[in-house]
Amino acid sequence: MKKCSAAPASFFRGWFSVVLAGAIATMTAVPVMGQVSNNVDQSLLETWRLATGNTIRFCQYEASPTLEFDRSLAEAAAQQLLVNAEFTVLGSDYGIGGEYAAEDLFVSLTNDCDVMVGMGLAANMYPVEFISTRPYVGFSYVLAVADENIERLEDIEGGKRVGALVGSFGFSALGRYIATLPTDRQLLALPYGDTELMITRLLDGTIAGMVVYGPSLAQFRAENPIEGEILARSLDSRIGANVNIGGVMLARNAYLRTMMDEAISLMIEDGTITALLAEAGLDTIPAQPGGFE
Repeated sequence: MKKCSAAPASFFRGWFSVVLAGAIATMTAVPVMGQVSNNVDQSLLETWRLATGNTIRFCQYEASPTLEFDRSLAEAAAQQLLVNAEFTVLGSDYGIGGEYAAEDLFVSLTNDCDVMVGMGLAANMYPVEFISTRPYVGFSYVLAVADENIERLEDIEGGKRVGALVGSFGFSALGRYIATLPTDRQLLALPYGDTELMITRLLDGTIAGMVVYGPSLAQFRAENPIEGEILARSLDSRIGANVNIGGVMLARNAYLRTMMDEAISLMIEDGTITALLAEAGLDTIPAQPGGFE
């Protein structure tokens, strides 16, 4: 098993302090046993570590396209709680299967951090050892095209190719949409292993469009000057793929979750999250402070 690394929620198979002084008193040094912790090598757990009451330790996975935004959000939450923030960036090289990702997340949340930010949230997504904050933002998959005449998936002629990252929520949504079309209108879903190659094929005309995670598209456009314009179109709400983002922590840190939720709610109400999205360049894609209902 890999030690101290974490994966984005999309890599989990199928479902995947502060701790403030008052919370420390209720915490146990022995990990709660359950379906994930039973599989963890107990020698990897540094249960002797003492948490301080004036610092929240945040972790992030290095491959996240919202890394900058999530860090700013975590810093703002710590300021709301009048505590310090520390950050550790972890690897996420699990592939589609996500083997040992949950176990490594458990180890990381025991040894290195109190909250893993930038995690996808959904009902019953994580094993019983974990709890999550309320969503602090929601992002959508979008249709990216190079042809300005294409405004929606319905505008793409039957038989044309549309790309999506294999194993992604967007690939599943695209497949469900194609299944609703009559035979003569059906598109060809083309799976890709990385966003860069998919964008290359979009620009050379191999594919007519691609369904891609909005933040991934925004990150690519910011980091890679390209010849040609890539246009982002919203997916129809009937087939849209929305992802709520929040923090994940160990179930024994329920008090910390309450404090984080209060800070997130305040930042939604006062416009802080909207401002942080703009600062991170994520105001050019569909984003919903507080997440989607």
